[in-house]
Amino acid sequence: MNHTVRILTVLGMVGCLGFGVAACSKEEPRKPIISDTGRPETRSVEAANAIGYNGTAMRKKLDKALDANDGQTQKMNQAADQ
Repeated sequence: MNHTVRILTVLGMVGCLGFGVAACSKEEPRKPIISDTGRPETRSVEAANAIGYNGTAMRKKLDKALDANDGQTQKMNQAADQ
């Protein structure tokens, strides 16, 4: 019986050591989530996700508004050049 207790103790120690090594192993670095769609100047708007807003929807609306403004500016510049 003494021999069985020693074997179980050693196995328990080896098991704990194995779990410790597995828990302390180096974790793979996480890939940053970067949305490549939209305008680069509006990327920071997506940070609103962190406080509970839908930053992606906000960014899309802002991109749409900026694109419409750029289109209107281009039309005005073309009219002024004629």
